[in-house]
Amino acid sequence: MEMDLKRKDDNKEVSLGTSKINYMDPRITVAWCKRNEVPIERVFSKTLRDKFNWAMAAPPAWEFSAEIGLMG
Repeated sequence: MEMDLKRKDDNKEVSLGTSKINYMDPRITVAWCKRNEVPIERVFSKTLRDKFNWAMAAPPAWEFSAEIGLMG
């Protein structure tokens, strides 16, 4: 039982990490951090900050628009 709880807790981190990398536009996270004064280092590891360097310039007011993806 204790091992199952540990495994479940470990998998929770994997799922969250996978979502941040594969499914979320990193500009959403960057803008949220800026708006809420949360250091980006608390959300993205150094590796992810380097990978998403292009997203770090997103302003605090940046919002996702599905139309952006449709334009090209």
